[in-house]
Amino acid sequence: FYPEQELALRAQLGQLTSSLQAPLLFGAPRLNKTGADAHYYNSAYLLSPTGAVLDVYDKIRLLPFAEYRPFVLPQFLSHNAESPTEFTAGRRFTIFSLPQNSFGVTICYEATYPSLSRRLVHEGAQFLVNISNDTWLTSPGDAAAAQHFSMTIFRAVENKRTLVRAATAGVSGFVDPVGRPIALSSQAEGALIEHVTPQHEQTIYTQYGDWFPISCIGIVLLTLIVERRQS
Repeated sequence: FYPEQELALRAQLGQLTSSLQAPLLFGAPRLNKTGADAHYYNSAYLLSPTGAVLDVYDKIRLLPFAEYRPFVLPQFLSHNAESPTEFTAGRRFTIFSLPQNSFGVTICYEATYPSLSRRLVHEGAQFLVNISNDTWLTSPGDAAAAQHFSMTIFRAVENKRTLVRAATAGVSGFVDPVGRPIALSSQAEGALIEHVTPQHEQTIYTQYGDWFPISCIGIVLLTLIVERRQS
């Protein structure tokens, strides 16, 4: 449902956060209408303990064919308000702020892009969260879902941040800053509880990005040019 439009359902979530006295992060579509134009976003919402929306992250890296049509190709999936398939990419790297710390969110396959998590940590995220719907990966087996989860381990290690993952199917759990999976579960329902220690240190990768592999490629190309000229 659309949290901004369906206030009764959002009030129910507010009752949950109020009873727990804890914030709640959840995924939902977001609809932004400007005149005759309607833009759909695949988003993550953070509710306060009082039920107010603290902030929203709109997914930046969309999946081709599943969330948008690349190269203006014909529409293969039906698109409507009840089941949106044409999304607009977000532009803001949202840092969600809590009273004690801050965190950044990636949605689904965004966890496979190192630059996104790096940017979130560089902007101030003290831990990372990945929310995902892996239902379509688990139907033929668990291999694809396990591979998807394995990518989150690299994001934790690269930035030395704890990563929390919640998936509707596939693998949920925690990854510590040195890449050790903790309290994993592949159950579709249930709850996992683990302590998360916010980190402030920024790794060399977080600060400078892919300079090392780019430098290696440059050295190899330069070597090939020199060898070709000498021969």
